[in-house]
Amino acid sequence: MRIFGDGKSGAAKVHSIEVMQEVKAYWEGLRDGDSIPYRSDVDPRRIQKLLKHAFILERIAPGLARLRVSCNTLSDVMGMDMRGMPMSALINGDSREGFGEVLEKVFSAPAVGRLELTSRRSFGRTGLQGEMMLLPLRSDSGEVNRILGAITIDGDVGRSPERFDLEGSFLRRIEAASENSSEPVATILRPQKISMPQFDPAAQSAKAPKTPVQTTLAPTKHAHLRLVVTDS
Repeated sequence: MRIFGDGKSGAAKVHSIEVMQEVKAYWEGLRDGDSIPYRSDVDPRRIQKLLKHAFILERIAPGLARLRVSCNTLSDVMGMDMRGMPMSALINGDSREGFGEVLEKVFSAPAVGRLELTSRRSFGRTGLQGEMMLLPLRSDSGEVNRILGAITIDGDVGRSPERFDLEGSFLRRIEAASENSSEPVATILRPQKISMPQFDPAAQSAKAPKTPVQTTLAPTKHAHLRLVVTDS
């Protein structure tokens, strides 16, 4: 499985990178100190030039999400308006389980997801190359069950619907934001200096009890274990 290889043409790859960076930058701007922004904060007027590629998903079951808002890129690829349809309709059967796992991780971790997609070649035509970004959102209830997504496609789209195989995926878990910073934070464990008391044999000998401590071995349920009991 190739993870974000060089299957796309140079110009298409540059365009795809720009789209993904812009939609991610917009999503980051919505966070405003919170780990996950709300769906109601998304304003289409702020991402006018991305609307051809942007969509909104709603979680309907584990690993399943339907399109609440579709885009021209999806309509061109599928030859129909995909609003209300499950996003898995875009994916070939062999890759749907893996695609569902990525979706569920984006919702539940939550995480930012990036996927690389390829369509199968048909007679006289090469396959399409696609890239998708998935960014989690909260609904008005506060639950993370929406996704702001973007998709780019490289290649000649035919008249029949295209379906894709999941060629590669990348997930980055979103850490909770601190109270005093809008940036995501990670727990960093630093070594701490621990002062150990000095061992003084003479002092330890003086503190030792003058009479020996009596110990006995008490039987246990397991033959290979013994319980040590002291009289002190």
